[in-house]
Amino acid sequence: FVGSGGWSLGRGLLAARNERRSFRCAPGAGAGTRMMSGPRRKSGLEGEWLSDSATQKAADMLELNEGVVDGGRFAVCSQEGRGKGTQVGGPLNQDSASAGQLTPGMSLLGVFDGHGQDGGTVSQYIAANLPPKIANIEDTLQRAGTMAELALGPLTDVFMECHRELCDPSSGVSAFISGSTGLTVCVISDPNSKRLIVANTGDCRCVLASKGWGGKLSATQLSQDQNPDRADERKRIEGLGGIVGMVDDSGSQPVLYSPDDVEKNGWDLGPARVFWEDGTWNPPYHEFFPGLAMARSFGDQCLDELGVEPIPEVLIHTVKPKDKFIVIASDGVWQVLSNEEVVGAIAGQESDPGKACEACVRLAAEKWDKQGGYRDDITCVLLTFDPPA
Repeated sequence: FVGSGGWSLGRGLLAARNERRSFRCAPGAGAGTRMMSGPRRKSGLEGEWLSDSATQKAADMLELNEGVVDGGRFAVCSQEGRGKGTQVGGPLNQDSASAGQLTPGMSLLGVFDGHGQDGGTVSQYIAANLPPKIANIEDTLQRAGTMAELALGPLTDVFMECHRELCDPSSGVSAFISGSTGLTVCVISDPNSKRLIVANTGDCRCVLASKGWGGKLSATQLSQDQNPDRADERKRIEGLGGIVGMVDDSGSQPVLYSPDDVEKNGWDLGPARVFWEDGTWNPPYHEFFPGLAMARSFGDQCLDELGVEPIPEVLIHTVKPKDKFIVIASDGVWQVLSNEEVVGAIAGQESDPGKACEACVRLAAEKWDKQGGYRDDITCVLLTFDPPA
């Protein structure tokens, strides 16, 4: 009754770009894959920010897009999951992504993982509406330099503004029990430096690949997964009256246990989830709602009072000559591949970002398929850095 990444997953890839850039749908990306021209929307930028949506039509289809931004090349690849027909939201891909040159001085890449009956619509809404809001605070982000605390406030404001507008009935999106995680990376380039501003809410992840001794690539995680059983997140949610626990659905009636009991007994009950208290504090709980597998997200309005809101964690990294690329991906990648495995899948193929990005997605899909049954939606965004002039 709950998918492994939330309530459910699956609806379509959204890739946003600046008017002056172009995407191509790579040959061989999947029979029947098609690009559809999306809506134009004014964003207060020079030119227009365009949204091209590509919707998967079968579980094994890959969607691949590539482009160029200041200081690097990017690729976006997505593959819908499998075995989700019994999940709320159905079998379609609910991941979305944004990538492109947002302003003359700043590019943006992001991944948004939807969940719930309308999770695909929620993730598409965030992918389309969050980038222009970030563009409006470019000057503030520029002034932040390398001080993440100066970027945190402005990014929190635009993340929360997007959340409130999404949850307003005028958005036309049902976000009471549907939502989306989101991770964005703003790349600020000037003649002397390149900085990455990473803002994360949920369990998407950003990993940096850097070349070390002997030319070997190492992986550095630039974001933290905001899982409900992360000590600080659990304390915050339980302090607001929520319950963090794991579901045992092996019997005739699902039962909820605390992470402490699960760890003590060595049980494998899947991810920790957020629930409303059922009126007692005597586990196991037999009446619980709704079971969200992340501690922060856009939408999911039913859990606002428990602190499940898209307040991002922010990190700023100055790109060094040894840094080669970053990978941003939904948890459909990170549930089955380690940071090192992802970097290894891309290593040696950086000159062809599309091929490298597709290799990562295919490896994750193979890992899921070896487990049998369910496969989460898989979305990967790769940015390779241009070598110094």
